[in-house]
Order: sequence, then C-alpha cells, then structure tokens
Amino acid sequence: MHEEIAVGLDGSPGSRSAAHWAAREAQVREVPLRLFHVWVLPPMTAQQTAREGEQALAGERLLQHMESELREQYPDVLVLTRLVPGESPAELLPAARGAALLVVGSRGLGAVRGLLLGSVALQAVSRSEVPVVLVRAPVSAAAPREAAALTGAVVAGVSLRPGHETVLEFAFAAAERHGAPLLALHAGAGGPPDRDALTAALLPWREKHAGVRVVERCVPDGPARALATGTERARLVVVGRGGHRSGPTPRMGPVAHAAVHRAPCPVAVVPRT
Repeated sequence: MHEEIAVGLDGSPGSRSAAHWAAREAQVREVPLRLFHVWVLPPMTAQQTAREGEQALAGERLLQHMESELREQYPDVLVLTRLVPGESPAELLPAARGAALLVVGSRGLGAVRGLLLGSVALQAVSRSEVPVVLVRAPVSAAAPREAAALTGAVVAGVSLRPGHETVLEFAFAAAERHGAPLLALHAGAGGPPDRDALTAALLPWREKHAGVRVVERCVPDGPARALATGTERARLVVVGRGGHRSGPTPRMGPVAHAAVHRAPCPVAVVPRT
C-alpha cells in the first residue's frame, strides 16, 4: 500500500480543521490524502431502512463536499474518500490502519482552557497503531487553512525510557520536513532532569537530520506540566503514548493526556515501540 494520510470526518469544525491540516501535510510529503467517514449502522428494523439510506447519503455528501473544498485549495494533493459502515465511530481505527498518519479533530476549546476530546479522538490517540495528530477547531472565525498555518518550533516531549525513539524519529522528521527548529523538552519524572542523558539520546538523530536546528531544554517541572505550559508558539507537539491499549477504558498516559488537552497547536501522539 502506498503511503497516505488518513483523516476522520464527522462534519464538526474540528474535523474540518483536521482535514485542512492533513491536506497541508500531504502536500509537503507529496502523498495522497484519504478522507474517512464512519457511517454508523443502526439496529436493523423495517422502520429504520429509510433512515439508514438517508444517513449513508449524508455521509457521502459530507465526503464529497470536503473533497471538493480540499481539491480547490490544494490542487496538487490527490484526495480520496471512503465511507466506512460500522457499529461505532471507532471503526475508523481499523479502516485507517494502513495509513502512515491518522488525523482527527477535537471539539475545540471550552470555557476552561483545554482541549476537549470526543469519543473518536480519545479512541484514536489511545489505541491507534499509527501516529495520530489531533487538531482542534479554530477559536475564531478564521478559515481552517489560516488556523492551521502555524509557525514555530516542533516540540518533542522526550522521555528517556525505552521506546522513546519513535517520538524522536517522528519529531525530527517533522522538523526537517517543514524547515522548523526542534525543541527537545525533557522534564524529570520523580527527580531532576538528566541533561547529559538527553544530549546522548538526541545525538544519533542530530546526525541523521543534520539540517535541523535543535534546542535542548531540561525543566524542573513534571513532564505533563512542562508540555502544558511550554507550547504557546509551537507548530506541533510530539509526545509518546504511555499506558496500555487493552481494557475497557482508553489510556494514553499523563504526558500525552496533558498535551492533547492543553496544547493550543496540533498534537502528534506516537505509539512507543
């Protein structure tokens, strides 16, 4: 399968912003963009047959409208669509399993500053087998394309635990792809941050991506608080997913949780190896 970027659409402002962000990313990567909409199948009864057809038609219209909008604004991006029938919106995850990246929207900002996750976004960032980028709805009437055109550094929340390499790989590649600096942010968890260990962890990635300007920062705050307060002007925040995917309640770990709920910019949640 060719590399492509997948987007989950549900008609919300957040998913529209996610589609525009993903289109820009597909443009930079020179890969196709595939729009998914999960058509939730109701329990089958004779009375629901007509409604079922209406829901399917509404899903097709949503995909067609977004496809036309993106083709007009990003004419060099190949935009594909897929309507996915399923029992719940979580069917998006197996449908997008073959993508290089899954992009979903949030519900936007509420009265309390923070990112409000819908059920699909929560399932995606907690359980997806591929990296997920969460994009919030714009806080103003600005067009999604304008809201997505953020400048600044790529911020990587660097854990020195086993498996952190996937976060660094994603963050360095994103910084190089967009010509952005990389801020490697490390906070001590239960003790002071280890600057020497951070430098050593970054060294192979600095050598591989020699054109990326890297700023190392060790902070005394806990990692969740450091990420929540240190991303005001970031282009993208990249964190690893902790916790376990099994069990009835999705888990992502405290650092990823803080980033996706508090960071004002798109957040990439990368499964650790």
